[in-house]
Amino acid sequence: MSPVPDFVVAIREKIGSDHPLWLPAVTAVVRRGDEVLLVKRSDNGRWTPVTGIVDPGEEPAVAAAREVLEETGVRARVDRLASTAAHPEIVHANGDRAAYLDLTFACTWLEGDAHVADDESSEVRWWPLASLPPMTDLMLGRIEAATSDECEARFVAPEGQDDVAPPVLLAPYAPVLGVDACPAGWVGVVLDPDRRASVFVAATITELVGLVREAHDIAVVAVDIPIGLPDTSGRLADAEARRVLVGKSSSVFSTPVRAALEAPSYEAGRAANLAATDGRTSVSAQAYALREKVLQVDDWVRGRPGVEVIEVHPEVSFARMAGSPILARKKDPDGVRARREALAAHGIVAPPWFRGAGFGEDDLLDACAVAWTAVRHSHGVSESFPEVPEVFSDGIPAAIWA
Repeated sequence: MSPVPDFVVAIREKIGSDHPLWLPAVTAVVRRGDEVLLVKRSDNGRWTPVTGIVDPGEEPAVAAAREVLEETGVRARVDRLASTAAHPEIVHANGDRAAYLDLTFACTWLEGDAHVADDESSEVRWWPLASLPPMTDLMLGRIEAATSDECEARFVAPEGQDDVAPPVLLAPYAPVLGVDACPAGWVGVVLDPDRRASVFVAATITELVGLVREAHDIAVVAVDIPIGLPDTSGRLADAEARRVLVGKSSSVFSTPVRAALEAPSYEAGRAANLAATDGRTSVSAQAYALREKVLQVDDWVRGRPGVEVIEVHPEVSFARMAGSPILARKKDPDGVRARREALAAHGIVAPPWFRGAGFGEDDLLDACAVAWTAVRHSHGVSESFPEVPEVFSDGIPAAIWA
């Protein structure tokens, strides 16, 4: 039996031996107790685990088991993928040049007496793992990977990747709720201890939380709305959130004073804000437009809802997820994609969105980001802006959490 597969011979007939081939290959590290099965190669006299080339269309694990049987007469079970690596180019005795993508598999002996079963090796034997014969570092590394207790395959990571730690995937101990305002009123996303997301919609914050509580015993409610209203000035929370959102600071509006929000019209609200701040600050139309929802949450929080409630700004949360502010607009396709990717990197699969749901896709993703901060808060690792929340005359701590 030729050690060169027929398909390689056919390729060589067409291109010659001087052109390097890139081929998929397997290494089968077969273990029997504290011993490992090795073959002494006929071409160079080196001891190695069983190796071979994957045939076209063949599954690599199947190839590993086949090579073990063909070369040693042993039937082995393939247990797991132990490592992947690019093998340096080799010039074989016949002049063929080839490089290999090696997949090393950890295997277990099932049956069969090990013996030389083809002409690829001159000797086959079981070696104690504690006293292996002289071998290359490459082969010793494959044996070490296959005989370790690791569950995941080893691989060579892209350069610089090890310098960046992967995000910590947190799951709440109990369900948490992230809430964002939307055309229908409020959209809420519950994250449960398995990080599964479920969506709820209601006209008022009280109705939304009541609806959620029918299915979940929530530990934290995080809301994208100002909580803790100032009396005579702006809030540190808004100012510090803007400093975090470099290039995106306009997404944080200044919270009007309580008297301005309670005013019956925009003109009266502007006048009330100017009067309360000694003429320093007016009120934007955007901020005043949210007065109904701000006062709705204010009334709900002051009524002691029986659950911890925090204020969250989704853009600050996304900035913390992504490592910097996401500058793409949240309603644009690029912005939607970037926000979904940021959530996914932290283990949160945002639910699908469909038209007519009463909320926009941006509202849904904002609620997911707010829920992510609620998870962090439940673990005691969320950040407060400012570090020490302000307290105004309403007695409610005012801070944006991320």
